Amino acid sequence: MNGLAVSEDGKCGGATGQTCLNSYLGDCCSKTGVCGEGFFFCGIGCQKQFGACIPTYKGKLVSQNGMCASLTTSYNLTSSITSTILTRSSNSTISAPLTTAPIVTGPSTNISTSTGRYPNTTSTWDFNNWGGISSGHPVATNTTACSRKPTSTATCVRCEGQPGTDKYCGLTINDDSYAVVPKTCNTVEFSIDLTECEVAPDGVSRKALCVNGQFPGPLLEASWGDEVVFHVTNSMTRNGTSIHFHGIRQNYTNEMDGVVGITQCALPPGQSMTYRWIAESYGFSWYHSHLTLQAYEGLFGPMYIHGPKSADYDVDAGHLIVGDWSHIPVDDMYNDAQVAGVRTMDTGLINAMNINPLAKTGEPTGQRYTVPTQFVPGKKYLFQLLNSAIQSTYKFYIDGHKFTVIAADFVPIVPYETTVLSINIGQRYEIIVEADQPVGDYFLRFDNQNACATTTNSDDIRGIIHYEGSAGVTPNSTAHTYPRKDNGAGGILGTCEDEPLASLVPVLKKSVSSPHQTVQHDVAVSNSNGINLYRWYLDGTTFQANWGDATLYSIINNDTIPTYSGDLAISTSLGEWVYVIIESAVPLGHPIHLHGHDIYILGSGYGNYGSGTTLNLDNPPRRDVAFMPGDGPTGQGGHLVVAFFTDNPGVWLMHCHIGWHVAMGFALQFIEGQELIKDTVTDTCFLNDVCDSWRPWAKEKGIYVDDSGV
Repeated sequence: MNGLAVSEDGKCGGATGQTCLNSYLGDCCSKTGVCGEGFFFCGIGCQKQFGACIPTYKGKLVSQNGMCASLTTSYNLTSSITSTILTRSSNSTISAPLTTAPIVTGPSTNISTSTGRYPNTTSTWDFNNWGGISSGHPVATNTTACSRKPTSTATCVRCEGQPGTDKYCGLTINDDSYAVVPKTCNTVEFSIDLTECEVAPDGVSRKALCVNGQFPGPLLEASWGDEVVFHVTNSMTRNGTSIHFHGIRQNYTNEMDGVVGITQCALPPGQSMTYRWIAESYGFSWYHSHLTLQAYEGLFGPMYIHGPKSADYDVDAGHLIVGDWSHIPVDDMYNDAQVAGVRTMDTGLINAMNINPLAKTGEPTGQRYTVPTQFVPGKKYLFQLLNSAIQSTYKFYIDGHKFTVIAADFVPIVPYETTVLSINIGQRYEIIVEADQPVGDYFLRFDNQNACATTTNSDDIRGIIHYEGSAGVTPNSTAHTYPRKDNGAGGILGTCEDEPLASLVPVLKKSVSSPHQTVQHDVAVSNSNGINLYRWYLDGTTFQANWGDATLYSIINNDTIPTYSGDLAISTSLGEWVYVIIESAVPLGHPIHLHGHDIYILGSGYGNYGSGTTLNLDNPPRRDVAFMPGDGPTGQGGHLVVAFFTDNPGVWLMHCHIGWHVAMGFALQFIEGQELIKDTVTDTCFLNDVCDSWRPWAKEKGIYVDDSGV
């Protein structure tokens, strides 16, 4: 069935019974031409593009646009495109379709969302512990009195004992931020309010989640060494939540990492909390919810920690955040993802903007992002790039221009020049672009790489740069060329790859020693689990957390590690090198993120890891998101070998940053220096208060978890 076209008449199986393209996650081909005609023919769904199954009730009619009925509705997907973010309830109702809306509106009410999942009448879940997990796991209780360490009353003296008095107290890019940070004596205070909202970033309105009434949220700015005090109010109606500061080490502040089920319980509606941490790393990143798929519904914002650079520039031109986008909430798509993996997204956004060339009116809607700073010939411009997508990998470039890459995630690197940059989910780069082309108007582009995950509007994710004195019109500039394979039927797939590791050379040299502990996991995906839904497994175990019984909470109160995920809670001692080897025969790439540390990328490649594989221990690339390759030349999967040094007591999550994959269990946690964890927590009362407020709210509302919990 490989390479065959999707049925032209919209029926699953069509006239010949052969409509499936290659599917890694199941046989989707019906031989009868009827959607959902039995598991043998079509699984529990029918064909929709690139081998993906759409769940449907048996015997439902095929929709006019060829899409099958949704699992949660009795009508076809054409009608459900405007449904709300999914909540299951006993009456199984779906709210009315959206009306038109401006680009971004303020908060609205009565919107159901996935993180408040309500039991239906046929649920098999047990609700006795009200943490959001099935029975058999007693929830930790407060067996010891909580404590708050006193705040220091000593006067802070800026740059005291440090080599200078400039912005960074004499510290430079050659100083190790793991060992020393500027004593700035400066506190940056920041407040956000999380709400339901309605947005139309490409002119198509849909329900979403907003930060301070906007999507994405406002920019958090601080400088290397500053204290950040970050206040969060949950004004959503049916969502618990948290905020994670991606890439921030949270050195000896594990309770501020913001991962529900790991370092805290979910913050219920109507409640507030405050995160406090020191900006020990510097560069560009993002803050985002770390509860189910909330980040991909809009609960995120950019974060910039100013610090030294490895090359000079003239003008900071700001950030470029690229992410994929669908015209239905991703929570509505989650049930389909559990059946057939990654979905086909509608488009990509740059700083929450793009056009929609497929508008039903026949005329594009929305607008392209235009860089506010006009280029002046001869000047050098700094940009910060972030991939905030749920599933997509991109190639970034600016027509006609080359640029210099100076940082990967929070790690300054030896500058290198390129014309095209691969950027995977969660990764960030800082680049410097010289305005050395004729005065004119130019596209900047993020080409979606369909070899990783598909987007309908994959080659039209563009922004605009105007030179000073140009016509200021829509560009007609020519795109860069780069190697891109097709699917054998004329469709462009691109390439599913990372930047060459040899290019990512850290300025501050560090080497890796032999491992004291090696953790090796084979990654697989299966639906042979009693629920007939796909889950990702690490050596046969899928990850599961409890929103009402966080690992850190359990350690502090009972000195025990919850067993929800079995052996995916891995204990490590302090002062040791840990190697992590991840490999998979499934031909899909995975961006792997570790909390609490930068990871040293020792090696990666196609096929399984072998004893003869050469590892780079001499100043290997360091960053917080490393890519495990997949989609090899002969259809093979890949492997990734990373290392980290255990110098930060706490409970740290490691997971795939593809939203569907982590929701379906592709994660594990490290329990680092357990004997010291409690002593490092500044305020155990804060942790207990959040858990104690979540559980009664969850019990009253009947909340349950139908994903990994993180």
